Amino acid sequence: RLSSLDALQYLLVMLDDLVDSDTQACEHLARDINTGSFVHAMLRCTERKDDYLGLKACKILAGVVVQCNVAEFAFSRLYAVLERYLCSELTSVVDVGVQVMQSVLRVGRARSVLYEECAGCLGRLVEVLRRTVVGGRAPRGVVAVPQTQYEVVFCLWLLTFQKPIAESLNRTYDVIPLMVEIARAAVKEKVIRIIVATWCNMLNLAGDANVPNMLVAQVPACLQTLATGRTLKDQDLRDDIASLAEALAAHSGAMSTWDEYLTELASGKLHWSPAHRSEAFWKLHVRRMDEDGHRAVRQLAEVLAAPTSDETALAVACHDLAQYVKFNPDGKRFVARVGAKARVMALMTSEFPEVRYEALMCVQQIMLNAWRN
Repeated sequence: RLSSLDALQYLLVMLDDLVDSDTQACEHLARDINTGSFVHAMLRCTERKDDYLGLKACKILAGVVVQCNVAEFAFSRLYAVLERYLCSELTSVVDVGVQVMQSVLRVGRARSVLYEECAGCLGRLVEVLRRTVVGGRAPRGVVAVPQTQYEVVFCLWLLTFQKPIAESLNRTYDVIPLMVEIARAAVKEKVIRIIVATWCNMLNLAGDANVPNMLVAQVPACLQTLATGRTLKDQDLRDDIASLAEALAAHSGAMSTWDEYLTELASGKLHWSPAHRSEAFWKLHVRRMDEDGHRAVRQLAEVLAAPTSDETALAVACHDLAQYVKFNPDGKRFVARVGAKARVMALMTSEFPEVRYEALMCVQQIMLNAWRN
């Protein structure tokens, strides 16, 4: 009922202190968490044009829910508010929003609701993390500091305790390559620790889904760099890195070169791994490109068409199609049938020199193949 902003801020500060220090008061507020006036009053505060007031109300709600483990709370209402704060251009607002999420995700059901019902909020959270590494500096709204990275990855770590989320988190949000980039450049040991812990969860709970993505994202090479190129004080962290590297090495050793190629292809994150440049590889495996209804060729075409493909992936896809056509006399027909030929020809005018070169070589190979035939 108060209209005075100062009075509201004062009352919320007092209520926040009460929630932190008085368990009985917290339990009293939790009794009618979804139907009573308490939640209604807190959500009304988030509608005010004052970030401090709204974030303090979110923090109080999260504190009550976590301390009393209120699984039946309507988390989607809280996430809708937090999504708005994560879009802010003010660093302090984004920071506190992430901290509130870090707190509320300690409740098991909160993780499922976030992943299954509030994809927009989770997407914004991942975007906060992504913006800390773009171009080496963050745009307005996020400061590229270890604390921000630690808090966001901590949220991802909590999410990976749910097996269904651990299985599909990277497929939906492409977080493994992002964490590799952060781990390589991390200054603070705690950032590395929480990233490695997240990878361990993803491997232990959903290895079949995540091992291929980890291998393609060069997680083993990253772990090797962390183990040999960094002086880590935490013995537990060193042990975790060693055990994770050993587990990934075991998986990698069981894969053939063709399996590794298919894994990379399925991820869509093509890079210049040795197989692409090996003529022996293409001579040996070119006929396998036609297996499962030309699945590998179709996947290369999908990489060329995907708006998310970077210049390296585009260049590698053009190169691989050229090799396919070179060693398979009938290859050019199917490349044209799936629309890859038109896309390759369009890339001959790409702004990226490497893409232009590989596209030109691919078109040249298609024309040469036609002449030979």
